[in-house]
Amino acid sequence: MYVRRIAAAALPLAVGLTAAGPAHAADPGEATGPTGQKLTVSATENIDPAGQKVTVTGSGYALDQGIYLAVCAVPKAGEAPSPCLGGTDMSGTSGSSYWISNNPPDYAKDLVKPFTVQSDGKGGFSLELTIKAKDSSADCTQRACAVVTRADHTHSADRDQDVIVPVTFGAGSAPNPEVPAGTVRHQAVRTITPPLGGATDTEADPAAGHLHISTDSGSQSRLATYDTATGAVVGTPIELPAPATVMALDTGSGTLYLGLTNRIASYNTRTKVFSDNLAPVTGNIKYLAADPGADRLYVANQQGRSITVYSTENWQPVGEPVLLPFLPAGLAVDTKRHIGYATYVGGAMENGSLVYRNVLNAIDGSTGKLINSLSLGTTALGSMGVTVDSTSGTGYVANLAAGTVFTVDLQRNRVTGTLTVGANPRSLAYDAGTKTLYAAQTTAGTVAVVDPTKNKVTETLATGDGPDELTLDTERHTLFTVASGKVVQSQYQVSPTVTAAPKAVLVQAGKQAEFRAAAQGSPTPTAGWEVSTDEGRTWQPVAGAAGPKLSFKANSEHDGNRYRAVFSNPVGSIRSTAVELTVTPVPKPSPTDEPTDGPTDGPTDQPTDGPTDQPTGGLSGGNSGGSSGESSGGMDPGPDTTALSGGTTNGGGNSIGGGGSLASTGSTLLPLTIAAAALTALGAAAVALRRRTLA
Repeated sequence: MYVRRIAAAALPLAVGLTAAGPAHAADPGEATGPTGQKLTVSATENIDPAGQKVTVTGSGYALDQGIYLAVCAVPKAGEAPSPCLGGTDMSGTSGSSYWISNNPPDYAKDLVKPFTVQSDGKGGFSLELTIKAKDSSADCTQRACAVVTRADHTHSADRDQDVIVPVTFGAGSAPNPEVPAGTVRHQAVRTITPPLGGATDTEADPAAGHLHISTDSGSQSRLATYDTATGAVVGTPIELPAPATVMALDTGSGTLYLGLTNRIASYNTRTKVFSDNLAPVTGNIKYLAADPGADRLYVANQQGRSITVYSTENWQPVGEPVLLPFLPAGLAVDTKRHIGYATYVGGAMENGSLVYRNVLNAIDGSTGKLINSLSLGTTALGSMGVTVDSTSGTGYVANLAAGTVFTVDLQRNRVTGTLTVGANPRSLAYDAGTKTLYAAQTTAGTVAVVDPTKNKVTETLATGDGPDELTLDTERHTLFTVASGKVVQSQYQVSPTVTAAPKAVLVQAGKQAEFRAAAQGSPTPTAGWEVSTDEGRTWQPVAGAAGPKLSFKANSEHDGNRYRAVFSNPVGSIRSTAVELTVTPVPKPSPTDEPTDGPTDGPTDQPTDGPTDQPTGGLSGGNSGGSSGESSGGMDPGPDTTALSGGTTNGGGNSIGGGGSLASTGSTLLPLTIAAAALTALGAAAVALRRRTLA
């Protein structure tokens, strides 16, 4: 029957100092030890999992004791840091670990790094340490690790030399703070400042990913095109014969219509051809609104106080102009029903009092005739900017004086509600894809982001003084606001929502464990992974894990770990549910699978007696005495450790030396330069690497 091993809990990266335990870092990059030692690491966060060099500086160490410097798992209080990263360094020059001592055993005098004697009589050092997240000795991708010092094997049980500076691995920045799934925010992407003259109007071309900006300096008028992704100018700006105070885009043909004061011009954004004087207008053009599906252009004439519908096929008026009693204050088109909507506001004396009239007019694009009028009350400036949601047939009209926006059922021609916006809204824009209304707050220098379904301002976007024209890229859900002659670009963003959570995995040791998860958001969220080795009490990033899939070779240490995905974008992050990894041992071969004709005795050329001239402080490991796992004077290397051994002791265990042991860190890491000296000094003693796991 398989009994699950409970993995040892990885400690949090900041642990309080206990009387008998090691010191932990209070601040990133530095820690103070039990006897006043100080250990400083030049870089401790976001270390390259593939390998990175850091400078490690130590001071305040006793000169009569040797230490090891390495990267090891963060231990429990009172335990030695173990296992540790590194390889079998037989030369002492790998830089993955160091043995530092001023009184080493004779066999190691050429292998150790000496302390620098400081003015206080203590030892110091400054060494370059190579750190990576994972090797055959230890795995820091899924457990907390640190740059540590610890007593060498001549004082292996001494915890006074344990000084610990935690390090973290990974690529990229940490996830943003966690927010509820689907949280909406707007990011100010950039502010475009035209080089010559202030911006007068903008039009977004979603299909091309372009923004067209008209400018006027008083002496020069231009039309420039910008890439909405980078903000860079596309092509060469064209000179205009007159200021283009208003524009409208036919998204189907890519034709940009320009109101040049008293005439209509066009610019084909595909062919780059400019055509002037397509339709002369008696008066000044105040607003333009295009209906691409019907080949219509609605023109609001300020001086003529009228709305005229033009056919963009022959530039002839469709019917007679619709005359208004006051100046037009807003213009929009229902592109699904091909109806234009114009507002006006004006005051008149009635019975000796000034009374304001706010009206929304509906104009049939096929005939150019007025088909409906809707009174919006008598508030001063109560019918200004207008925008239309063609999908639902809803109109929105700004009531500047009241700080509100009317919602209008356009098919039934009636007001259905009032949205509280504040700060004198005027220009409006509606994004049907996100169901978001934008209202330029003229007296606050901001744009209100409104959720009409909740009658709630969800955000306020700073734009600068006098926000006026609003333009939307409805495919990228980006708002462009003209304010103070500049254009502010604001991106609609949504925090991630998990759409597929990972599932628990059961896998045999040595096989690949794989977890998958998915999420949606805008911008597309990035994915990382976190692991808990203590049943979800603490979590740490899985170093180097990026993307919606986490895959690694499972071993017994991973059994019982919990994993969760972390999805993040500029709005915030969300974590998936956590699932458990179960790692089963490799099945043992049955007796019938074992060879019957092999040798029954061990090799006959093994030495039966170890050397009699072993140096004090030599290396030991393996199982001696057949039970305790330690040779006389040796040290218990701890769980899942590997020790270099040689020679023979009672019970068949192999060891080299009897006066001490390699300060085992769970690998052949800490300085196995010792092994080179030992093998030379002791001759051709048999060497065996033995793995011990404590129950």
